[in-house]
Amino acid sequence: MKITIVIPSRCGENEDITLNSLKKQTFTDFKIVVVKDVDKKGANWARNKGFKECDTPFVLFSDNDIDWEVDGIENLYKTLVEHPECSYSYGSYLIGNNAYCNKIFSTNDLWKGNYISTMSLIRSDDFPCFDENIRRLQDWDLWLTMLEKGNIGTYCGKRIFVTYVRNGISFGNKLSYKVAKNIVLRKHGKLNG
Repeated sequence: MKITIVIPSRCGENEDITLNSLKKQTFTDFKIVVVKDVDKKGANWARNKGFKECDTPFVLFSDNDIDWEVDGIENLYKTLVEHPECSYSYGSYLIGNNAYCNKIFSTNDLWKGNYISTMSLIRSDDFPCFDENIRRLQDWDLWLTMLEKGNIGTYCGKRIFVTYVRNGISFGNKLSYKVAKNIVLRKHGKLNG
């Protein structure tokens, strides 16, 4: 196997959307680990727990409501293999009619704000684990942590999934975006106070 796909899931949720789209992938050399967060420890805890079962060169974290494009994982994999200098590959996605994460990698832009989805393919040896104390913008915190270690990403140039507006990390989170951004910047020494 080349990839371990880790899917965190809250109690009462199901993974059907994601699992059904994974069955249709053009790239199939992966195993799936679903982690049920029965004690409400959070998505970061569930992702890290799932990573403990990773024995593959690459890991991919997928929310449980992601409708993967049929060639989404193949595009991420091919891109990362073609760029051995990079630690992860990412693509764009749609929420409604809006496209996100559709820009090439830039260190300067990454320090300004996040444009890389959690649904990115990561070299297992370079993955530092998610910070379980970060409640919002966990993906941005991860990419900045990796950047500080010299690990950069690469954009595959294609849409890799579709999802919908829902409560969770980006929408409906009680922690405001501005406060969450300042927490991450402060952690990485880019904000005083």
